[in-house]
Amino acid sequence: MDAGAISLILGILMTIFAVLAMELRNLTYAIISLCAFSVVVAITFYFLKAPYVAVFQLAILAGAVTVLFLVAVMLTRKEEVELP
Repeated sequence: MDAGAISLILGILMTIFAVLAMELRNLTYAIISLCAFSVVVAITFYFLKAPYVAVFQLAILAGAVTVLFLVAVMLTRKEEVELP
């Protein structure tokens, strides 16, 4: 595969995961899709010859922020609210 096809696939994946992160009703699934978006962004940085940025993207955003969001969601009480 050439670089154009890889960048096209990564762009499509980024768009899909970003839309899923915003539109999913279940917060856990939205956080997981945000993590997948961060991983795809890290892969994009790696292909752009920026491996240090890719490693920091994986460690900080895909790792620490995702765990922080998951813990925050799991520690909050779940109350059923009926939408109008």
